[in-house]
Order: sequence, then structure tokens, then C-alpha cells
Amino acid sequence: MISLLIADDNRDFDINLFNSIKEHNKKINIVGISVNGLDTYEKIKLLKPDVVLLDIKMPILNGFQVIDKLITKEINIPKIILITAHFEALSSYNSSNLIYGILLKPINYHDLNRTLNSIIDEKYSNKLNNEIIHILSNFDFNVKSKGYKYLVECIRACLDSPCLINNLEKKLYPYISNCFIGSTPSKIKWAVEKSINSMYRYTNKKILEKFFPNSKKLSPKYFIEIIISKID
Repeated sequence: MISLLIADDNRDFDINLFNSIKEHNKKINIVGISVNGLDTYEKIKLLKPDVVLLDIKMPILNGFQVIDKLITKEINIPKIILITAHFEALSSYNSSNLIYGILLKPINYHDLNRTLNSIIDEKYSNKLNNEIIHILSNFDFNVKSKGYKYLVECIRACLDSPCLINNLEKKLYPYISNCFIGSTPSKIKWAVEKSINSMYRYTNKKILEKFFPNSKKLSPKYFIEIIISKID
């Protein structure tokens, strides 16, 4: 779930937006509504939302001034989705690279939902990647090796598509090879096996026994299955 702040000075618009998001996306937690730029800035500091739907034209501080104030005060900037009826106003803004997305009024709620879902997917992907790396940190891997990078992607892929684990050579390795320029399924297979075998030689035996009891050799399939079982 991600937290979201609505910032727009039109209260009717805010209510409609609030109701639409609540109805169509259960993974969004709306933490507040703000009707002027200064209040928006204060709520971002206090509530630390993941996303802000930010109107450009607001009282006291406009949307651009809110972003600039966050930069000046070195406050962590959430993902900003600008909402505006005046697209031409964007051309004069120098920090547009900080803007995640732009939605024109009247809001197309399909476009809004698609943008929010992309943020949810991105947050989930980052969280998942960190969780995988945290579990793998128990073992003595060469984290700079290609095999380690391929292995992380193999685990992610099998979490997203569990059927891939049933046939590594015909399904999983070809799938991973498409993610890396210049790689082939056979290169993926060789690098992953080498990485696991090297880790097995150097990792403390008590740690190996804890994760892989009574196993004298680790196949990639078994290793991936065990790591997946440790992920919440």
C-alpha cells in the first residue's frame, strides 16, 4: 500500500478525486487533503506521503513553489503527479525532472489509476529486491559477479511467475537472458551454477545447515525454492 496526499484548492474536485481513488484502488491510503500550497508543504513534512497529487495553481504557494521549497529545505520529495488545466505552464519550470507524471483536468481516472499502479509496482519491486538481497547477505556470495545478478533476477522472476521454477533450462534461463544484452540461456545457467557453487564452498557451514539441512550440494532450483520460502 502507498500513502497519498491530494493537494488542490477546489474542494468539490478533491472530494470526487478522493471517492474515485477509494473506489478503484484499494492499495492507496489517502492520508490528507490540502487546499493551499503552504498547507501542502507542511503536510508533506508531517505525513511523508509516498505520492502527492499536486495542483499547479493554488493559493499562497503554487505547485512549483511547493516543490522548490521542499528542495530548498532538503526535505525528501515524494513522487509528484501534477494535475493542471494549463499544460503550457509546465514549459517554464526548471525542475520538471522531479515530476513523476502529469494529468490534465478534467482528470481521466483510468490514466490516474494506471499511474498510481505503476508507482505501487515500483515500490513493491524495490521492496522485493531489498528483501531478496537481505536474505542472500547470509551467504558468502561475490555480489559483483554476473552470476549473483542473474540469480537475484531468477528469484524475482520465479516469485512473479512460479511456473518458471519447474523448468529452469527451457523457461527460466531463456526468460532471464532476454533481460540482459549479450547473454544466452547457457551463459545464465553457467554463471548461476558457478555463483552458487562458489558460495557453498566459502559460506559458514552452520549457516548452510540452517538454510539447507542435510544438503551436500545445492542445485539452482533447490536454492531458489528455499530463498523464495523465506520471503514474506
